[in-house]
Amino acid sequence: MSFAAFVVAGAVALGGCTGESDPDPSPSAGSASATSSASPSVTPSPSPSVTASGPEIPAAAREQTEAGAIAYAKFFFDQFNIAWTEPRAGLIASLSDPECDFCSASESDAGYLVKERQRYQTDPSELLEVEPISGAPEGQQYLAIRLEQKNARIVDEAGAVVSSDERLVVDRYMALVWSDGRWLTLEVEKTE
Repeated sequence: MSFAAFVVAGAVALGGCTGESDPDPSPSAGSASATSSASPSVTPSPSPSVTASGPEIPAAAREQTEAGAIAYAKFFFDQFNIAWTEPRAGLIASLSDPECDFCSASESDAGYLVKERQRYQTDPSELLEVEPISGAPEGQQYLAIRLEQKNARIVDEAGAVVSSDERLVVDRYMALVWSDGRWLTLEVEKTE
């Protein structure tokens, strides 16, 4: 299923609207990344991690801080792109809470690409901006994100174009949950 078809299907998805969103005056991901925890204690940086079912999560994305959550969001969407360009089933699920509808639908699409021997020729998305939002329950982090759905082509194993997505920029809320010493994507939802 193409990314555009996924969007049209009405699932809680990256491109849930039909046009570019209004400009957002929020800071870019680079400036938001500078946010740090106000914790007075100093802890050493975690060593790289490799899980049996998932990718190595960068040390910066394994901190239970706003900066760690921002790094995790960037990492998640990098892995999202890998899952659809290689394609690779199981990758998105390994980084997600089982209740995440966006993640389940995105994982299903990765599985479809694997089954049909299709893949995205280039990255289907780019995380343009990410900013922490206050008010999340203990052990969670809310983020405001801006995503670009790329004008990307889906090809079969012979390299023939099967379909393509149109460029779309959308604003979303992303919720992360801290579980077993790491972030998981809890949900990605449309902004109001």
